[in-house]
Amino acid sequence: MIIVIPCYDEPDLIGTLESLLNCDPLSYSVEVIVVVNEEAGSQKSEAGSQNRKTLQDFKLWKNQLETLNFKHSTVSCLKFKVLEAFDMPAKTAGVGLARKIGMDEALKRFVSIDFDGAIVCLDADCRVSKSYLTAIDEQFVNSDAGIGEMHFEHPFEDETNTALKEGIINYELFLRYYVEGLRQAQFPNAIHTIGSCMLAKASTYAKHGGMNKRKAGEDFYFLHKIIPHEKFVTVNNGTVYPSCRTSYRVPFGTGKAQNDWLNKLDKTFSTYDPQVFEDLKKINLSIEDLFHLDFEQWVATMPISVSRFFEAFSYPKKVALIKSNTKTLEQFTKQFYIWFDGFICLKFVHFARDNFYENVPLKEAAKQLIESKGMGVTELLHKYRTIDLAT
Repeated sequence: MIIVIPCYDEPDLIGTLESLLNCDPLSYSVEVIVVVNEEAGSQKSEAGSQNRKTLQDFKLWKNQLETLNFKHSTVSCLKFKVLEAFDMPAKTAGVGLARKIGMDEALKRFVSIDFDGAIVCLDADCRVSKSYLTAIDEQFVNSDAGIGEMHFEHPFEDETNTALKEGIINYELFLRYYVEGLRQAQFPNAIHTIGSCMLAKASTYAKHGGMNKRKAGEDFYFLHKIIPHEKFVTVNNGTVYPSCRTSYRVPFGTGKAQNDWLNKLDKTFSTYDPQVFEDLKKINLSIEDLFHLDFEQWVATMPISVSRFFEAFSYPKKVALIKSNTKTLEQFTKQFYIWFDGFICLKFVHFARDNFYENVPLKEAAKQLIESKGMGVTELLHKYRTIDLAT
């Protein structure tokens, strides 16, 4: 197992590493590769200064750790290594490239020992549960899954800023509401896509071309590129605790959502109308009809949001192409969902929202989706976490 941690302008990398040290140990060594990164020429910036302080802190911490281990004649199963990526091109500098550097190095190290190990993604502002390592070992390393994800929970109970606490509760509920909506719509690849929770076997990582260089959303595209082709598993016996903080580093995600929440005058958190998922379900339940019928016959049975969506992007041609290259329903279904992936699915959700179903308050939508009454937002979040753990 090799854990890869991109680190940019992070003030508390050591806290994350200490969290790993507090895990129940494994019987074999686990490497932790930290990729301290920045755009070329930014060494004198505030982020550059923090990066260099991080390096100094890491070296001091590692020396103290090695001295402690030597004195007590104990050797931790964790081995820590830092890569300095201080010359990333402006065009691609960001979390995607930083993850790629670390994950490519992990692949190289596994290849050198001819072992199909697990490449584990984490972020430098996270904490993990005591069972983190053992859960990955039991549920992913010893499985036949090619990719996976860790269970996650934002530690909102520890947040002292009331506004940030309210924001993160709503944001996590939104994430879980969306995935549960996809599940109820019977979309086959309904998964969370959180960079600090991703897992990949080395062979799977290599087979599918590795990590992309996106400045944001690298996790979404990485997982949805692979999931139609590989077995996927959720590791729910261990937990990642992502930070609740704000951030200006990426155009979306937790940090951006928290910033938007703090700057928002109307504190109503809105989300997709549950009817969007009902319309999406009509697609997923009619793949056999789509295969056997002419497109015009099939689309005539669909909600108007579906018919307009396919027309707006000339998707009937795409469906015809898939049909022409497949002979059986099984082949067609597989190829359909390679095309109708997480991105196209989200594209439909946004199209339906923008043209047919306006956003509704998250609290009401979340209650309606799981047919639960009388719950507050925090209670709903706990309920959705329970649903995720049982899925």
